[in-house]
This record gives sequence, C-alpha cells and structure tokens, in this order.
Amino acid sequence: MITQIPRATPTMAAPACAAESDEDRVILRDGSTVVVRPLATGDVAAIAAWFEGLGPETRHARFLGGVTMLDDRTRSQLAQVDHRDHEALTAVTPDGAVVGIARYIRLQQSSTAEVAVAVADHWRGRGIASLLLQQIAARARAAGIDCLTALCLASNTAVLGLLSRLGPMTTTPPEAEVIEVQINLLPRR
Repeated sequence: MITQIPRATPTMAAPACAAESDEDRVILRDGSTVVVRPLATGDVAAIAAWFEGLGPETRHARFLGGVTMLDDRTRSQLAQVDHRDHEALTAVTPDGAVVGIARYIRLQQSSTAEVAVAVADHWRGRGIASLLLQQIAARARAAGIDCLTALCLASNTAVLGLLSRLGPMTTTPPEAEVIEVQINLLPRR
C-alpha cells in the first residue's frame, strides 16, 4: 500500500521512457493478452475504472482497510505520475479496460520508493501482478531507486511471494497483522 500519495502538482515533461510508444503487448499464461503501458499523467478515468474492478477483499489488501470508493482528491493524486519519482504501469485489455496497476512513489529525497500493485478480481491468477511488479521494479532501478518498500497484510502470502522475486527481502515486524517489506534492488554480487 502506498501510505503517502504526493499532492497533485503541475506536470513536467515526461522522460523518454514514458513515451506513448512505451507499450508491451503480453500474452498471459491463459492465452489472453494485455498491453502494459505507463499510466498517462492525469488519467483519472483509468484509476476509477481499475478501482471498480477490485472486489472488497482486494481493496482491503491493497489499501489496508475497508475502502469502498476513491474520492476525487485521491483519484487525482494517484493519476499525478511524473514517470520518475512517481511511476505507474497499467495492464489494459484489448477492449481498453484497465485491469491492473502497479506503482512506485519515491520517498522524499531518497533512493527508496514505496511500491503497490492490484489486479481486478476477474483477471487475477494470470500473471499480471508479477508482470507489473517486474516492470515497475526495472523502472525504479532505472530511476536510481535501490530499495522498494511496501506495507501489506501479513496474511497476503501471494503478494509477499511476488515481492520476494524482486530481490532480497526483509520484513518488519514479522509478527504484526500489517508488515513493512523492504526489497533490495541493487544487483547481487
């Protein structure tokens, strides 16, 4: 879960890595396809559509609480990506539905970023979360981020397994209901 969403700020020109042509068509393990692409800055509609596809349990796991709706301010903040300190990748179906979003938000003036991912309930189990996390971690590395952190439910073994694939991982405190995970993105020596 992203605990602090940056305030909406005027957008700056996105770096070349966030160009519209920066899309990957991916065939999922069940044979269906999605396009993975950066969230367009200000695309509040994509945020709203994605959120609608999340069931109550998925919303609870992603936002660590009983969030039933995203208010206008939160949708706007989630859509204010700059493709360097705040990046978001979307998984989009052939009919244009946003079914997954992964993001990182760099902690102020550091090489650490908070990461989160969620996939619409009817698209789970196809490898989208893994795909999005791998790609968001690669973008984080390219942006000079060497550590990802996440707050997640200790019972969410699926996301803990996915996060552990990104690099060496530690959790603190391991016995709590909500744990903080730290993933080292530096290359292993």
